[in-house]
Order: sequence, then structure tokens, then C-alpha cells
Amino acid sequence: MSYEDMVIDFTQTWHSELFRRLRDKGYEVSIIDDNDTYANIYQEDALVAQINQNNELKGDWSGKAIKKIAEETAEYIFMYKTSPDLICSRARKQLKGYRKLLAYNDKVLAARLTQGMYQFATGYRALLSSNHYILDKSFNHYAKACEDFALRAGLVDQEKLFNVSEMKVIRAGLTQLLTMNPPQITFDELKAYGNILNKISFILVPEVKQVKELNKPEYSELEL
Repeated sequence: MSYEDMVIDFTQTWHSELFRRLRDKGYEVSIIDDNDTYANIYQEDALVAQINQNNELKGDWSGKAIKKIAEETAEYIFMYKTSPDLICSRARKQLKGYRKLLAYNDKVLAARLTQGMYQFATGYRALLSSNHYILDKSFNHYAKACEDFALRAGLVDQEKLFNVSEMKVIRAGLTQLLTMNPPQITFDELKAYGNILNKISFILVPEVKQVKELNKPEYSELEL
């Protein structure tokens, strides 16, 4: 395959995945394909972004949400297209179709295309093997898979992180402190604690949604 063919193949695959992801998020995509614009992206009938013929994203008047999806899809599509096949298994059963995206410290981040969607998985290198990995977690979302890989591979020190239960304890304690009468803190401390509460609450939003929508796959791990 020539370089031009590779570029065309990547672009077509990226567009397909990007538009699928955008439609899943409630956006409408209209293919224009004129001299300047390749596609218009709408949110509730309002034009929020455009992709030109050079694959540049223009606009994104929806808080850079589209830009984030565009960059993320381009990243894992490119990695998938240029990655080698992976020898992998789970519970002694061989898994087919996976490619190795990243490997570090005997841990792996892999992906496969199944039923028109990309599925991501993390795992570890099999004992006494140089290229055989055991995949034991699978995800719909690339970002979730990368987060899990970073923790498992030791790229992020887990001791420096708080889990969901710990953040709930911190939030409850700070909330109680802020509601004490008379107040026991200074104004500067009040602002600092408020910022921490906002940050924790923002992090816990997906976890709260998961409790309400347990059966939605975007908040759960998948079977391999």
C-alpha cells in the first residue's frame, strides 16, 4: 500500500469512527464535501463545528467537546492501524483480532475491531513468554482503558490517588466543616475547600450516573 493509499485509508476509517462517536453523543453530522468543507456538525440544529478538506476542525462552539473526541479517535485509529497483532488469551482461551497499542512493565493496552466498534483491553505478559499477554479487563472507552493501563503499568503512582470511597469521605468531611455555625475557617480556607469540593464532585459525576444507570455499557467493563 502506497503512502497516499495509507492516508486515504486512515482518513476514511477516522471519519467513520469520529462520526459514529459524535452521533452516539447526540450530534448530527452532515457530509458536505465541497471545495472547502467536508462535514458540518450540529447540536440541536445549531452548527457547532466544521471539518474542512484538510481534516482541520473549525469552530467547536460546544465547549471543545468535539475537539476532544476528534483527537482521541484519531489517536487510537492511527495506533490501531500501525500496531502489530497480539498473541493473547483469557482463561486459557485464545482471543483473536487484538493488536498491541502500548506495552510497558509487562503490561499491555490492546484493541480490536468487532461489530463495527473498537474494543479496548488491558492485561499482563504471560509467564516465560515474550509476546503472549493475558487480557483480563475490557472497555468500550479508550480513555478508561488508558487510565487502567497507566495505573497497572506503574506510570501513575496509585498511592498518590484517592479512590471513590476515599473521595466521598473527604467530601462529607469538608461539607460538614463548611456548614459549621459559627464558621471555624477563614475566607481563604473557605475558597480553597470549596474548590476541592467542586473538583471531587466533578470527578464523582460518572460514578453517580453509574449508580442510576447500571445497565449502560459506557459505564461498565465488558466481557472479553
